[in-house]
Amino acid sequence: MQLETLGIPTVVVTTREFRSLTEQVALSLGHPDLRILEVGHPLGGTKEEKVLKWADEAVETTIQLLTGAA
Repeated sequence: MQLETLGIPTVVVTTREFRSLTEQVALSLGHPDLRILEVGHPLGGTKEEKVLKWADEAVETTIQLLTGAA
């Protein structure tokens, strides 16, 4: 979040289970509009192929979050 404070667009990656917590922490640190990318859960113990699939699926959303493109 320090990068956001410096004006450098960032994206925080979290899993579905931790989305609410991520939003709460962002708000408590003064970043209510922090860009949050939600991926599958859990990451730990999930086969690499599945994590890579989630990553591939997240590329467009990440670009949209960083550029503001809808």
